Amino acid sequence: PVAILAQAKIMRVAKLLFANGYANSCHELIGCGQCVNRTVIGVHGCYWCEIDQGCHAVGSAVSPCTPDGADDACISLASASHCRHKSADACASAGSDAAQPRQIHLSVAGAGGMRVAWKTRGSVSSLSVLYAEDMSTTVGEPATIERSVEYLKSQGGHGYHHVALMSNLRPDTLYQYRIICDGVTSKVRGFRTESEQGSATFLVVGDMGYGAAGEAVASRSRMESLKDRTNMTLHVGDIGYADDSFLHVHTKCPEEFCYEAVYDNYMEWIENVSDTRPYMVAVGNHESECHSPACLVSPEIKESLRNFTAYNTRWAMPSPESGGTANMWYSFDFGPVHFVVVNTETDFPNAPEVDYGDGGKIIGLQAGHFAPEGSYRAWLNSDLQKASENRGQRPWIVAFGHRPWVYQNGTSRDPAVEAAHSDLFQKYGVDLYLTGHVHSYHRVSPRSGNPAVPTVVTGGAGCEEFNSDKKSTGEFDLNGTNQMWDFRSYNKDTQVGLLEATSSTLKFSAIASSSGQVFDSLVIRKEVKEESGVFPERGEI
Repeated sequence: PVAILAQAKIMRVAKLLFANGYANSCHELIGCGQCVNRTVIGVHGCYWCEIDQGCHAVGSAVSPCTPDGADDACISLASASHCRHKSADACASAGSDAAQPRQIHLSVAGAGGMRVAWKTRGSVSSLSVLYAEDMSTTVGEPATIERSVEYLKSQGGHGYHHVALMSNLRPDTLYQYRIICDGVTSKVRGFRTESEQGSATFLVVGDMGYGAAGEAVASRSRMESLKDRTNMTLHVGDIGYADDSFLHVHTKCPEEFCYEAVYDNYMEWIENVSDTRPYMVAVGNHESECHSPACLVSPEIKESLRNFTAYNTRWAMPSPESGGTANMWYSFDFGPVHFVVVNTETDFPNAPEVDYGDGGKIIGLQAGHFAPEGSYRAWLNSDLQKASENRGQRPWIVAFGHRPWVYQNGTSRDPAVEAAHSDLFQKYGVDLYLTGHVHSYHRVSPRSGNPAVPTVVTGGAGCEEFNSDKKSTGEFDLNGTNQMWDFRSYNKDTQVGLLEATSSTLKFSAIASSSGQVFDSLVIRKEVKEESGVFPERGEI
């Protein structure tokens, strides 16, 4: 009864939002035309049309539109969105678009390996990935197809998700690849494998989201401008905010099912970054489930999207190579860094997403457990121990995950998360923890009297969860006072970060998305840390 009352209340709120004009009808957008360098072409009603640097159409060029093979009753509201009577994927699967590879993204897969994941709107009877150093002179080696999954069958289906493994790759080598599904071939794309020279640069984003109001547009454009300087992207959780699609303004999502539409739009939006460089993700609370009214009133949809199903199906992180579990926790090496990707949501005592969904707020959306009790902590201890013993080859250990614990005034905001991680981080000398959840920037630097691992909270890439003229600070508000633990804070603009690693230094630069200016930086020098155990009070700014 409590769950039914909660669902009814959410439906009333959704209808009120819709009646007050937060969900306007879509109208035709202007045509995108030729490639325009990172310029937003138009914003109108529901979705916007953008052409990024790689000439990828993002969003919808013309809306509404009728997919090939669809009847008049099936009207798509966006290129990756839903239809009024069926899913857009069900509409498109009837036509030539069914087997087109889309939403292509890479992830590292251990030494000499790279995974590629993608979506097709329809089922395919044959698929392959061919890769070589030069696809113009050879057919290419076949990758190993690891899975093809349809996780949501309602409304005629919402597409199929595929993963393939490219292996035996040589270091510091440019490879090309193409995807073929039922004879439909993607364009040839390329990526470069890890260099043996001992340096690397990583783009860091958190809590980004996708929506018509455009809070994340500046961050997405900044990602594009920084792409050629980086080896990969690290996303510290809360990826596309598909679960909160009913809160996004200027859509019909308060009344209609938009979870898949928003997730699809996000994946297509980042493709020009993720198809040529690995895009590594950590799990956040907004990956847990769908809690929109359309999901809560449909037992089939609610159950199909519960417990991180979409997240663990769409992405393919290197858990098999690192002894991790699904995309919930894993590790990998790149350049001089060993990365350990932690799970701040499930599988430890009092974890926030276990008993109820959305951080304990919604009944019937329980999450976890992904492994027997104690397995996660045992894995984390073992992984960090091995990394600590291997510092001669990989001198830095960097952890990234979604929730911080000490970020302001020395107060632990998530005692359960802290208890699951902090002692192991300190025991094995984790050099830096990158995290999000708070929709602003914070730097927590360890100094005398504060033994915490240096922490950068970078959750301000553009979350639209509570969109307003003032940049949201998310779940926790800034109080304007920088105590010794909260050494630097910033919420005047959306932000992205750059992590630059050499054998002797680790530098994080916080970048304002709109201007591209570095507003804070932290430099950790290996010899300083080894001599004193305490980092300098201020980085190079």
